[in-house]
Amino acid sequence: MKLLLICKTPIIVKIFTLICKKLNVVLQIQEDNNVDEKFDIIVIDSQFVDDRFNIIKQFCTKIGAISSEDLPFDKSRDFIIPRPFLPAQLQEIIQDVIETMEQELNQQKIQQQKHHHVANEEEEYMDSIATYIAQDIEDENDESIVSFASLKKGGVLDSKELGRIQSLLNIEPTLNEVEMNEEDWLDLSEIIDKALEEVKDYEFDLNDSGAITLVLSKFTMEELKPLLLKLDQNSIDKLTTGGSINLELKLKEEV
Repeated sequence: MKLLLICKTPIIVKIFTLICKKLNVVLQIQEDNNVDEKFDIIVIDSQFVDDRFNIIKQFCTKIGAISSEDLPFDKSRDFIIPRPFLPAQLQEIIQDVIETMEQELNQQKIQQQKHHHVANEEEEYMDSIATYIAQDIEDENDESIVSFASLKKGGVLDSKELGRIQSLLNIEPTLNEVEMNEEDWLDLSEIIDKALEEVKDYEFDLNDSGAITLVLSKFTMEELKPLLLKLDQNSIDKLTTGGSINLELKLKEEV
C-alpha cells in the first residue's frame, strides 16, 4: 500500500511517518502538488487544496484532505482528516480507508469472477446451440432419420391410413384383372398366324434345341391377351418375375 502526503508541516509529517510505519504503509512526502505517478492513497494538507485537487484525484484510489472544515462541493474527496488530530485518530482513519479499499477490491474480484462465470456459461450455451443446429442440419440431410417436425402432423397411422395400406397390399397383378369379351377371343390358328407375322423379321437360333424364343415385351398388351389367357397363374407369375416358360403348340391332340 502506497500513501503520498502533500504537506509542509513538520509535526504532521512526523505523525504520518509513525502511523504509516505501524500500519506497514509505504509513505512518500512532497511539498508541492505536482503529482505524476499512481498511489493508493493521497492526503493533501489544506494549504495545497486548490484547483488541482480533482486532477490529483486521478492519480489515486482514495484521496483525503487535512482540514478543519469540510471541502467545497466542487472538491471531490473520499475522506477528511480533521485538524487538529491525535495519532490515534489518524491511525483509525487510515485503517478505515485501507479496509474500505480492500473490501472494494474483493468486491471487484467477486464481480469479475461472476462476469467470467456468466461469460463461460454464455459461451457454453452458444456452443451447445451451434452443436444442436449442426446436428439438426445433419439430421435433415439424412433421409434415414425421421425428424420430430414430420411427426407433428401425425406419426401414428390412423385407421384410414392403415386401410389404404391394406388395400395397396391386396392389389392383384394387372394381368389377373383383364376381362375379355367374346370378340377378343381368337382361334388358335389365328394366334399362330399373328405370332409368326410379328416375329418373321427376327432371327432365332435353332441349332441347339429348335426352340423359338418369344420376347413378350416386344408386343402390346392387346396382342398378348389371347395368349396369356391360355396360361395358368403359375406360368404368369413366373413371367412377371423375369422367368421364362416352355410353351409347346400343337394343332391337335395326338391319338
